[in-house]
Amino acid sequence: MTGRRSAPRHHGASRRPSRVLLAVAVRWPIALAATLALLGTLLTAPLRTSVASPAGSARMRPGLGTWLSGHTTFVGYYLALVGGKWVKVYCVSPAKRTPSHIGLTTVTRLSSTSTAVSGELAETLAAHGNAASAHQAAAVSQALNYEIGNRAAVAQRSRSLSRSVRSLAMRYVAEARRYRGGYQLGLHLSGAPLPGQSGHATVTLRGPRGGRAARITVSSTRNVSLPASVRTDAAGRATFTYRTTSTGEVRIGAAAAALPPGTLRASAPSRSTQRMLSWSPAVSAHASARYRGQVAGMSARYECSSTCDGNPVAMLTACAAAGTYPSSITYHYGQEAHEVDFPASRTRHCQDWPARVHDRDTVTASWRFRTPSGWTAPVPAGGSFTVDCPPVPPVAVVVSYDCHSAGFTVLLGRQSGGQLLPLRNETSHEMVLVLDGARSARFLVAPGATAAPQSFPVDCGSAAVIQVRAGVQRGNGTYNYGAPARVVLP
Repeated sequence: MTGRRSAPRHHGASRRPSRVLLAVAVRWPIALAATLALLGTLLTAPLRTSVASPAGSARMRPGLGTWLSGHTTFVGYYLALVGGKWVKVYCVSPAKRTPSHIGLTTVTRLSSTSTAVSGELAETLAAHGNAASAHQAAAVSQALNYEIGNRAAVAQRSRSLSRSVRSLAMRYVAEARRYRGGYQLGLHLSGAPLPGQSGHATVTLRGPRGGRAARITVSSTRNVSLPASVRTDAAGRATFTYRTTSTGEVRIGAAAAALPPGTLRASAPSRSTQRMLSWSPAVSAHASARYRGQVAGMSARYECSSTCDGNPVAMLTACAAAGTYPSSITYHYGQEAHEVDFPASRTRHCQDWPARVHDRDTVTASWRFRTPSGWTAPVPAGGSFTVDCPPVPPVAVVVSYDCHSAGFTVLLGRQSGGQLLPLRNETSHEMVLVLDGARSARFLVAPGATAAPQSFPVDCGSAAVIQVRAGVQRGNGTYNYGAPARVVLP
């Protein structure tokens, strides 16, 4: 009996606790599952932040930056899938809703902003938008929102940001105001030096707020020597020396790279979504100048008289400018040529050369320079001319007389065997026969015409004197006369 009573009590006491433990064991998984389901719902629900959702969509996600206000406000850049590529973008309307996707368009002026503000935004993005750390990304975001005018949001976020981020952001703002684009590059040359001579060039780099320091790359043709690059000062100015080394046209170019662009890339948001910005590529500015050194011309002087008979001596003069290269001028006239050498000199130097020339000869000259590479190609010199000194035509006179009367015959031509041979004017000059004294007259012989004999009766015993001379008209309209001949009649 003891066994019977004791056995039921033992078994009865052990079953009741078992049912309670089983009930508890079944209810705990149900409660845990409900809790996890609620937490999952909260984690997957979109969070409205001042910049973007931490989860975002598949086309927009946070990049480098700083979360504030209990992980509800993000200050930094976002990665947006644009055109199949992930692009770093910054929000400049933090009070609005994050867009699910965006497109970017290049603009010069952002809507609802001034040209200056758009330029500042473009400079900040181009210079610092590709941030390499969360610290820099947060500073860029703050700077952009400050520039566009979101001062309240900037102030609110600044209370939770470090002092170094705040200082860096304001440094970016100051840089943008000072260095915003667009820039213009200028290049001025002091002159057009000849081979062996030097000049001075001035480069200026100017933006809307003045000049800036930058490296300027210099390029040129092979006939000039100059530095490969120069650096402008804070005022945007630099100078360098260039030296001509050969003849021909000289071209010099200057380029400044990595300058702030005058554009930026912006999304086109709806009224309720945030505007996103990204940078445009940096730009370059270019300037160029060209010159061709002008060699000195020659000068000439000669006397055209009857004594030279159309072959005057022309005194040719040339002056070499100061330079480090020896030079030479070559004169060409008729079938002849003559070269005059000039040494290198610190001062201008002139030389004369007497040349026997002929009427209608064309006299020209050309310069050459002896460089370290040898003599340059000839460069034509100014001052070429055509000799204008036609020879005076001959005059023939025949006088016949008897006891009562006399005859006087004269013409442009020659006498042979008592016969007058008239001259045919085969030149381009007009010829003239002039009589003075007992008989005065003037007879012209046009180019291509033949002179005609001119006869006059003379009374015997009058002791008349007639002066005869021939002349020819020069190209300048004046006449070159021969020596007069006096004929005394009986």
